[in-house]
Amino acid sequence: MDECIHGFEPGMCASCFPAPEPEKQAPARRASTKPASLRTPKADASGRVAAVKAPNLPQRIFHVTHVDNLAGILGDGAIKPSSAAEPAVKLGSEITDELRRTASATLEASVADCVAFSLSPQATWWGEVQQGAAGPTWSEQARHATITDFVVLGVPVAAVEDRLVVTDGDAAAMVTTISTPDTVRRMLARAAGDPAVLQAAEALIPGEVALDAVALVAVANDKRRAEVRGLLAEAGVNAKVVVYPPWFVALEWE
Repeated sequence: MDECIHGFEPGMCASCFPAPEPEKQAPARRASTKPASLRTPKADASGRVAAVKAPNLPQRIFHVTHVDNLAGILGDGAIKPSSAAEPAVKLGSEITDELRRTASATLEASVADCVAFSLSPQATWWGEVQQGAAGPTWSEQARHATITDFVVLGVPVAAVEDRLVVTDGDAAAMVTTISTPDTVRRMLARAAGDPAVLQAAEALIPGEVALDAVALVAVANDKRRAEVRGLLAEAGVNAKVVVYPPWFVALEWE
């Protein structure tokens, strides 16, 4: 398959395949005072009522880790949950560990018993790390980490959807909503329709995530790409390695 200069397949790179400019909207009309239940959906010229377009659900989830942790992940043959992992570079503080150990993701698993992913490669927590990892939830290692030393592992939702748990924010926070098997798609749709939720949400996978589920590894520069490609080749992992600097530059957080 052909790929762009950053290593993505056609259509997946926001730089080489930018989204079309949004169509200009007609001036807003005065809102109807009729109750929503009594309003009639507008029809097109043929008399058919147009269906409301649902948002496209996220197709990939993203696990960000320090490159020094990659050798351990490859040696294990899987991404392990924080309760079982022994990373070389640990991002969360002891406070974070305790909160995630005592928060439930499912009836059987705590948040710490799950591999944590984000629905966006530019997640809220990742932005905090990029901006210096201030606050008690981050470790000293996180505060001293160099952003270009991180890698982003992308996993298709389809590869883990039978175990997927979705939240609308920090999975260990008391006010966060956590999906049930019946509400996963609804939670994904909510995130797809709200950029703030998309960036704040977590995708949790109870247990381990096998390396053959990893479809791509994004890095910040060509030097890192060569290093990561070598590590993956030695481990027999065929994931695509792409250079995509925008994922390693903090957004302007409000």
